[in-house]
Amino acid sequence: MQIKSSMSKCAVLVLLILCLITKGHCQSKVFDLDDYGAVKGGEVDNSKALLKAWNDACKWKDGSKLVVSSGTYLVGSVLLTGPCNGPIEFQNKGTLKAPLGLSGDYWIEFRYIDGLAVSGGGSFIGAGPPKQGSPYLPTLLRFSFVTNSKAQNIKLSNSQSTHFNLFACNNTKLNQITVSSPEDSPNTDGIKIGESNGIKISDSTIASGDDCVAILRGSKNISVTGVKCGPGHGISIGSMGGSSDERVERIFVKNCHLLGTTNGLRIKTKATNNPGLVTKVRYENVFMTNVDNPIIFDQNYCPWKDCEKGDSKVRIRDVKFKNIHGTSRTNVAVNFHCSGSNPCDKIELRDIKIRFQSNAEKTISNCSNASGKAYGVQLPKSCLSS
Repeated sequence: MQIKSSMSKCAVLVLLILCLITKGHCQSKVFDLDDYGAVKGGEVDNSKALLKAWNDACKWKDGSKLVVSSGTYLVGSVLLTGPCNGPIEFQNKGTLKAPLGLSGDYWIEFRYIDGLAVSGGGSFIGAGPPKQGSPYLPTLLRFSFVTNSKAQNIKLSNSQSTHFNLFACNNTKLNQITVSSPEDSPNTDGIKIGESNGIKISDSTIASGDDCVAILRGSKNISVTGVKCGPGHGISIGSMGGSSDERVERIFVKNCHLLGTTNGLRIKTKATNNPGLVTKVRYENVFMTNVDNPIIFDQNYCPWKDCEKGDSKVRIRDVKFKNIHGTSRTNVAVNFHCSGSNPCDKIELRDIKIRFQSNAEKTISNCSNASGKAYGVQLPKSCLSS
């Protein structure tokens, strides 16, 4: 028995040594974009090379890594699809650049993948700034139907539309994402989430011409922590009410800094007859510097000239604010403009301290059809009705 045991230990040891020497099936196989004829310099379209490298990496059964090395690669619109035969990493160490005149729904999209990792510290540079009146403004980077995945340490800039869009994704983490677009670039959201569950955004810096983080219908169990936002339109839920029975629930925003944004923490719904619900939202430890509308519910949101008039049928309830501090560029620091037919309820304010930037006067709060409770420091004085 001792001889057999010794032989088994020796066999395991030999296998470990072979793994270290050969690097065979002990680690993911590397697929280098340069090996597929890609040309650096930003002048030659490398879309075909990227698609071929992706398809080969996706077929590999034991896990794979597609590597974009340092340098600039011009790439047109590409759709990178699964399902893949194993976990797959897209490691961008260089710069992927979109061509001028790009149109369509997306630039780079990952779809139907389980176990995706996008990393590398590299850049994804769009073809922006957006052109007013253009019918097609592609999203820079999109995850669609992606599960158990992550994106980490990447840079997104100059998008014509949303920089990073997650649609119908589950259990996905975004960490150390840097977004950069001009303040006056319209509709260039930083990170937009829709119909997704279990999304975690952390330790990221977002500068854009629209919402830094936009949480749309069908989203639940979303956490946003350690995000620095500005310029931009703040961290928003909505708009809601575009279709029937839209829901957003269990949203957690913590330890974020909003700098010079037009809005801070915002929930927006349209005044339509479509019912919906926003509930179980928690904002905690958020610091604001010179924000126009630090805390705002807008249930008459109208992004166009002609909108339906009336009361929003979307209910906002069970929303809590804790330790929200900073300065406002306007004197209205808290503004709950809620629906007359579906009032906001179960709103909680705890330790709010938002001063007017100019110190010329005190900040105030406005409440319309809103009820709840306030605790601790309240600057401005709470207007919630119990």
